[in-house]
Formats: sequence, structure tokens, C-alpha cells
Amino acid sequence: MFPSTRVAAAAMLALIYMCFAGCSRTPPDDPRRPVVAAYGALVHATYEDTLLATRALDQAVDQLLAQPSAETLEAARQRWREARVPYSYSEAFRFYGGPVDAEGGPEPQMNGWPLDENHIDAVQIDSYNAAPGLDIIGDAKAFPDITPELIAAQNEAGGEKNIASGWHAIEFLLWGQDRNEPADSAGQRPHTDFVSSAADDVPARRGRYLKAATTLLVSDLEKLVAAWSPDAPANAPNYRATLTSGDVYTGLKRMLTGMAALAEVEMAGERMNVPLLSGDQEEEQSCFSDTTGSDLRANGAGIEHVYLGRYQRLNGDVVSGPSLADLVKQADPRVAEEMDERLARTRESLAALRDPFDREIQPDNAEGRARTQAAIDALRAEALSIGRAAQSLQIFMSDLEGLGD
Repeated sequence: MFPSTRVAAAAMLALIYMCFAGCSRTPPDDPRRPVVAAYGALVHATYEDTLLATRALDQAVDQLLAQPSAETLEAARQRWREARVPYSYSEAFRFYGGPVDAEGGPEPQMNGWPLDENHIDAVQIDSYNAAPGLDIIGDAKAFPDITPELIAAQNEAGGEKNIASGWHAIEFLLWGQDRNEPADSAGQRPHTDFVSSAADDVPARRGRYLKAATTLLVSDLEKLVAAWSPDAPANAPNYRATLTSGDVYTGLKRMLTGMAALAEVEMAGERMNVPLLSGDQEEEQSCFSDTTGSDLRANGAGIEHVYLGRYQRLNGDVVSGPSLADLVKQADPRVAEEMDERLARTRESLAALRDPFDREIQPDNAEGRARTQAAIDALRAEALSIGRAAQSLQIFMSDLEGLGD
């Protein structure tokens, strides 16, 4: 009897083992992960569009410098305007220490403002409230070689308004100072500012500066596209791979933080309330081209892209997937309805702003100031709703104070 009992016991143990082995499983993944994955695809597409449009700007700069004319100057300006739109969308991907604005990230080099123009080029200080600066273009002895590396080194050198690189340095070089002559016009730099008669005269150096600044901007954007590329190798994951495979709570929190900080701190605060209080056009973001209104509308659209999980690319293709909006609707339909209403209100109030923005904020323009204040109020209400959306998902939002640039 003993042998048969031992066999029976062994069989029972084997059966128990097989049962436990068959029933054991890896804990289920967070079902919200597809929302973070869709965000990664949306971010990559937006940066890729920005890079493509900026390369077109770079080509237009080449044409301007090869054959300066009113037509080639206007073509370069138009390429700048077009590239600014997807970049402004992308600012909803900031404020959480991602690739663009982590320590050592390229954001200050790409989008620093406001800038003292005389750091870059000679300007009429007495007529435009411009601070004295290095005049990098005009000082061939101190700065014999104008390169992307020089521009990067001189960005914010000696002061936070000593902006030497990025969108607004390029903007200044294409438009020149905005002297409001006539009142509603942007800067009126003539194409002759790029017509040189000697290899190292000021127009030639101005052209080299413009080319170097554009080259540096393209390089910075290439790094961001790489950081969000879907093709990172498994043994060297990029930021996107780490984000989408990591803690889902952290990914969702970063998405919501980027939205809320752009709406409350950056747009409502730095970009609208500060110039509204001062009435100073030097405090508006794109003050040379007078495209600040377009920047703000694209910023607002970028927030919507993140929340709705949908972005229409420049070529018409649509990138979409599971979204924060889906999660919030499931968690709390009332908050979801409030979010929809406040996104719409912000969109309407930004659309109501009249161009140029520097006329809207003038002390004698009561209607323009009211429109600006309405947009500020809408953005602040939207940020509050983003906070409530986070609460509905049981995500704790950090204090947003001080996140603006």
C-alpha cells in the first residue's frame, strides 16, 4: 500500500503544481496606457511637421541670401509664419522636464523672448526703447566668425534678454524693428539690408547670422524629433519609449501638466497679462512680425490636440488615438462636459483677438483690452477645468507657479 500511496501523493502534488502554473499570470497592465502611447505618436508628428516647415524656412533663407529682393524676403517671412504654427502647437508638450525643456534642453535656445535687438544688430535705441548691446553683427573684430556655435554661446550671455538664437532672433532679422509706421504694420526691414558689396560688410554678416540661426534651429528640432521617434532601439530607448513603457500615472500627469501650465502660467500670465498690464509691445512674444495672435491661437489648439488625442498634420493626414477626453468622460461626465465647454470658450475668445496684438493691449483701446482680458479669463477657467479633469482621474497636479519662461 505504501508505494501506491506515495505515487498518489506525487500525482496530487503534480496536479496542484500544474494548476498553480496554469492559473498564475502577470498582473494586468494599466488600461490607460494606450492614451500615453497615442500621445507619443501625436508629439512626434507635431515635431516632425515643425522640422519639415523649418527646413523649408532654411531653404527660403538660402534663396534670400543668394538673391536678395522684396519677393525672396517675403517668401522667407511666409515660411517663418508657417513653421511657427506647428511649433506653437508643440508648446503643450512643455513644462514637465521633457526633452524640450529639461535641464540642458533646447527650449531657451529655440524660443527665448523678449529680446534686446541690439545684442544682435544695430538698432535705433532712442526711438524704440531698445537696450544697448553687443551688436554681434556689427562687431567683426570681437566676433569674426558667425556660426551656430557662436550664436548658441551668446544666447542670454550677460542677461536673460540677450537672446541671440531661435525663432525670435530669426524673426527680428527678417522683419526688423516694429516702429508702428503705420500703426498696424509689422517691422519693415528692406531686402537691401541683405545686399552686400563686400565679403565682410554688415549686410553680408547679417546674412550669415540669419543662416547660422536657422541652421541651429533646424538642429535643435532634429534632436526633438529623435527624442520622440518610434524607431529607438531597444538597447537605447529614447524619451518616447521610456514614457510610453513606464508608469502610466506619470505619463498622464505630464500630459495634463503641459496643458495646464501652458494655459495658466504661460498664455494667460506671461504672454497676455504681462503685456496687458504694461501696454508695452516689447512684452508681446512675436513683436517684430506682429504674429502674436496667431501664436496664441495655435497654442490653444495645441492644448486641444493633447486633450482630444487628435492632430491633423500639415499634409492632411490625421494622427489620433485613445485620449484624455475619453478617460475623463468615463470617470466624470460632468467634468468632461465642462472641459468641452471651456475649450470652446477659449477657442472663441482667442479667435476674437484682433491683429496686431500690440494694438489690443494699448491703454487707449478699451475694447481690445477687454477682448484680451476675456481670453485671459477663459484660459484661467480652462486651467481650472484641467485640474478637475486630473482629479477625476485621481491624478495629483503639482503647483504650476513659476513654470513659465
